[in-house]
Amino acid sequence: MSGSYQRAYHKIKARKEEVKPQPVWGSWGRFYDRLLNLRGRLVLDFGSDVESPLYKKFQRENAGERGKYKGYDIDEDTISWLKEQDYYYDFYSDNSLRGAFDIIAASEVYEHLTESDRERFLSRAHELLSNSGSLIVDVPYIANLNLIEFFKRDRSHKPVALEDEAAYFETFGFRVQVYIGGRTAPYRTLFWNLWRFAGNLALGYYPFHVALFHATKIH
Repeated sequence: MSGSYQRAYHKIKARKEEVKPQPVWGSWGRFYDRLLNLRGRLVLDFGSDVESPLYKKFQRENAGERGKYKGYDIDEDTISWLKEQDYYYDFYSDNSLRGAFDIIAASEVYEHLTESDRERFLSRAHELLSNSGSLIVDVPYIANLNLIEFFKRDRSHKPVALEDEAAYFETFGFRVQVYIGGRTAPYRTLFWNLWRFAGNLALGYYPFHVALFHATKIH
């Protein structure tokens, strides 16, 4: 348990009872596109690479626009690519754009961080964002049969408790809305998706595989 969590424990405990994840029953891709407008924005992709969906979305939406993309990763090949394209931004050390980013996004990264890493990440994201800037974090939704897949696929995965984590985000100066969605896993077969969808419903679970925290900087 991180120091910041311990200090804010009672505040988090009270707030998390008010957090209500909002299910998205329609297309997750269309919902994501509506939620995240990158046109003309200064964007930081935490956990970037050349195949990053956020990078591709940024390229589509900023043809002829004045948006600017920056990326951060710890993989050496990715860092080389980012530097070649003049995209690299050292998330933790570079203060040249502090308070300037409109959007910071971290896709399928947060669940790999330790407690102390999460504390450091949230604190730094708040510093780098502009007033009313957005932090977008998506993680696997495992409050269903996906729990098995979550641990089987990657030993570095660490569970994320949605309501509790959203309340924790808010202790860093954010207001958070949580969404859950994604009725099918794109890396799985149709039969597997139908079986998992039906199985989750039969057990009384939401049949989704993605959870998203939309955190807005408020102070």
